[in-house]
Amino acid sequence: MSICLAITDADWSLTKDVFTVFGTLVSAIGVGLASYFGFAGLATWRRQLRGTAHHELARKALVELYRFRESVERARSPVMLSAELDYELENAVDLSFVQRSHLRKYGGFQKRFDAIFAARAPIEATLLESEALWGKELHELFKPLFKLQHDFKVYVEFWFMASDPREDDDYKRANWDAIKDKPKLIYDNMSEEGDEFRQNFNRCVAVIEQYLKPKLA
Repeated sequence: MSICLAITDADWSLTKDVFTVFGTLVSAIGVGLASYFGFAGLATWRRQLRGTAHHELARKALVELYRFRESVERARSPVMLSAELDYELENAVDLSFVQRSHLRKYGGFQKRFDAIFAARAPIEATLLESEALWGKELHELFKPLFKLQHDFKVYVEFWFMASDPREDDDYKRANWDAIKDKPKLIYDNMSEEGDEFRQNFNRCVAVIEQYLKPKLA
């Protein structure tokens, strides 16, 4: 009887050791699996977070791009609304009808340029934000677009100085000479395909779209 008990005690001791080792092994495997799935989940969450950041920035940049395009298209419209011509003139009594008309039209274009720069300002902020995620790629793509906008404004300024009825012929001629060999940018021809400026502008927009739209996925 004592021998049986001794053997049973020995077997039980061995069995406990086996279960202890097995339990430790299972625990280790469990910890390993938990760590693996934890890191995998964290990596997935990071990818999702990064993807969301790319998506939101690309969406915002596209919306701002379209608003900027719209502001430039409106600025080049040959149709000027009465609200745009509502311009405060100083010493208007001393001006002829032609002079007042010229200044009101110039004031209307200043309102249009204000709208362009208001649409451009958010883009400048977005380009700084995009540099953190994508480097300077988007910034470089916007440069030709901004140059076209700059060329348009410069042409309009020279056009109004060259046609100012208050100035002498020499002054007006000097300003005409500055733009006489350049495309007429002040107004769009309003055709379906657009003039050369609108075509170039839309090509620049298309290049930016090709860069941003894949980031929406």
